[in-house]
Amino acid sequence: MKKLNKIGFVFALLLIFSLTLGACGKKDEPVDKPEPTTAPVVDNQSDKEEDADPTPTPTPEPPRDLGGITIKVADWYTTGTSEPTTAREIDQQAYREELQEIHNFTLVQENIGTWNEYSELFITSTMSGTPLADIFIMDPKFTPEPLKQGLLYPISDLPSFDPKDERWNQSVIELMTQGDKVYGFSEENNSPGLGVFWNKRIFEEAGLEPDLLYDYQQDENLWTWDKMEELCKQLTLDRDSDGITDVYAITCWSVEFSKAAVFSNGSDYVRFNSETGRYENNQMADDYLEGIKFGVDLFNKGYMQDAPEGAEHKWWVGAFASGQAAMMVGEWYEHPSLQDMEDDWGYCFFPKGPGPNAKMQTMFLGNIRVVPNTLDAQRADDAMFAYSKWISAPPGYEDDDEDYSYYYTKVRDSRAVEETIIPMIKGQGMRSLVYQVPGLSFRWGGNMDGGGYAGISAIEIAEEASAQYDAIINDFYAD
Repeated sequence: MKKLNKIGFVFALLLIFSLTLGACGKKDEPVDKPEPTTAPVVDNQSDKEEDADPTPTPTPEPPRDLGGITIKVADWYTTGTSEPTTAREIDQQAYREELQEIHNFTLVQENIGTWNEYSELFITSTMSGTPLADIFIMDPKFTPEPLKQGLLYPISDLPSFDPKDERWNQSVIELMTQGDKVYGFSEENNSPGLGVFWNKRIFEEAGLEPDLLYDYQQDENLWTWDKMEELCKQLTLDRDSDGITDVYAITCWSVEFSKAAVFSNGSDYVRFNSETGRYENNQMADDYLEGIKFGVDLFNKGYMQDAPEGAEHKWWVGAFASGQAAMMVGEWYEHPSLQDMEDDWGYCFFPKGPGPNAKMQTMFLGNIRVVPNTLDAQRADDAMFAYSKWISAPPGYEDDDEDYSYYYTKVRDSRAVEETIIPMIKGQGMRSLVYQVPGLSFRWGGNMDGGGYAGISAIEIAEEASAQYDAIINDFYAD
């Protein structure tokens, strides 16, 4: 029995041991677990949007109210109001009436006196503290004295004036800038100015393409002083070999040629000294002297026609019109004298000079707008704000091209308008600082009173002109 009990005990131990091993083995087997229950995602965004306060629509800023003021623009030429005739003029008038109602102001432009008395009227009324207008339209000759006396408002200080605004003529902004202040502006377009007229028949007879100068001026690095001199050799003609020139390459007034050469070389007769705040003579500068020397050299080489004995006023215009010269350097305003010219003619820019600041460009003239400095800052800004609106294009006309139809009727080919006149109008030019000092003249730079380029050197012309300029400038700043 005891033996059986021992056997049973051993058997029981084995059974327990086997069960224990089996249990340990089951720990490594995967255990089936129920999938977790995922609650559906509820989109409460719409509820949040409904609960949240809606984003308020910004309230537009009310139009600027000028308080019913009357803004006066002065000139010397207005004779009355004219009724609009074109669709644009009608829309412009309606737009201006709307602007006056929206911004609560009235703007009038009036003649305050003759051209001869206008400058004094500006100075005396401004100095008295009761200027006759808020904005004065000024001949360039009128601005130097009040600018020197500090009577012009620095409009660049006004919040309503942006000198880079495309509505303003940038050549006027540049002219009327001293240091970092701007003292004058204009919305008027530039006018075509100093350039080169040429006779197409004479070009063809010399073996040149009649439209050659249009092609040259497409690249200002091609249409240069060197290229002009090269053409002069071909276009100065002694047809009957008698030693007398029958056709000159160039006819012109030496004063006009000097201007064209100086400006195309990136220079001017006068410079502004920002340290002294004064305008100074610039006729001894290298880039200026290069321009005068170019004219003298062409004359001495026989390429430029001299004034005939007993020459009449503007003799060179008649000489060009009658075929005595292949090219004429002159102002665009000479074109009426060429309307009946038998030969076809073209009109291009004067060529680019060799100076570091040289440009193929013309010279502009035109009126300037100024604000008297005795206006208080608020009144001055209100006037500038209103005027800026007043001269803007009416809605629907902002992108309209300018009407150049007048110019097409005054030339012999469309390229004169499209490749010369339009670029000039759009700003390919400069305004001379000569007009910033009363009494200065271009005439001395061309030795007009001493026989032009004949028998004189460039340095002698510049020295004599400088003496004139220095005396006038010193007198201007002597007060």
